Amino acid sequence: MRNRLSRSTLAVLAAALLVASGLSACGADGDSGEPGKAVTWYTPMPEDAARRLAEAYEKESGVDVKVLRQSAGELLSRIKAESGDPAADVLGLASGDAGPLAKERLIKSFKSTAAAGLDGRFVDPDGYWHANEMILIMLGVNAERWEKEAGGRALPQTWDDLLIPELKGKLVMPNPTLSGTGYTFVATQIFRFGGDEAAAWRYLDGFNALVGQYTDSGGAPSQLVATGEYVAGVSFAHDLLNVSDAGFPVELVYPKPTGLVISGNALVEGAPNPEGGQRFIEWLQGKEASQMIVDLVHSYPVRTDVTLPEGAKSLGDLELVDYDPVRAGEMRKKVSTEYADRYKL
Repeated sequence: MRNRLSRSTLAVLAAALLVASGLSACGADGDSGEPGKAVTWYTPMPEDAARRLAEAYEKESGVDVKVLRQSAGELLSRIKAESGDPAADVLGLASGDAGPLAKERLIKSFKSTAAAGLDGRFVDPDGYWHANEMILIMLGVNAERWEKEAGGRALPQTWDDLLIPELKGKLVMPNPTLSGTGYTFVATQIFRFGGDEAAAWRYLDGFNALVGQYTDSGGAPSQLVATGEYVAGVSFAHDLLNVSDAGFPVELVYPKPTGLVISGNALVEGAPNPEGGQRFIEWLQGKEASQMIVDLVHSYPVRTDVTLPEGAKSLGDLELVDYDPVRAGEMRKKVSTEYADRYKL
């Protein structure tokens, strides 16, 4: 049986939700009243980072940005449900998700003027996705609980190091059917085994046996590890850095090898304000916004004129899987469905 949240954790998360709802409301209050001028942005980016970017754009351009923050899986479902009458102009997504959305005619192609100086890896030749950052999938470990409960072992250095009996029921992970973070972890395992899905599922069988809870969002595991509800959890680097910087006893582990995904935005097909959406996407790719994203999200830049946050590891120092974003997008539905069926999610 999966563990439920304790009362203390529920209180922490409830407070966070109140803050988030307040941030969302302040964006909606900023409507300029000019028809078609506001831009609506659906994004899986952390709420505070998205809000501050929206405010910076509003200040510079005079255009209001209404932000809806949800997990990647929820946003993909929402975009599909709104097909034919979309409410969003811009959709935040991983580059691998763009292909399937383009085939369903849910996003629209355009050539971003801000992409001219980017490395070819970060430019979609078809113009459907527009890169902003690279994000690492990582492991957060509650140092205090690990020391007491991991049988005297050193901190894990690889994904395989997690498969120990002492961790049964003590791992937390985002639900890969709902969360882009969770799905990135699963895809990373497939690519880690050279695309051998049978080998990856054998590993995931062992991993699932240790999971005490699957969360709906990618950010929740970092909070649950920080508060000591779980010994370790899977999360994107930015979520773990946020709780670590806040003083919680969370050790950041870069498992060898791990996955790195390109994240960006797409213009929604049939958007209410396509011209405004395109200008906002191009602004997000500019130097100022790119530096803000790296500083706020603790991600890796796609621009060469943007600096890493202090203390961040160079990509050259990390051991990475050969993460294929196109294949990751194409197999997402199949893999997510199998994960849910296999582990009764």
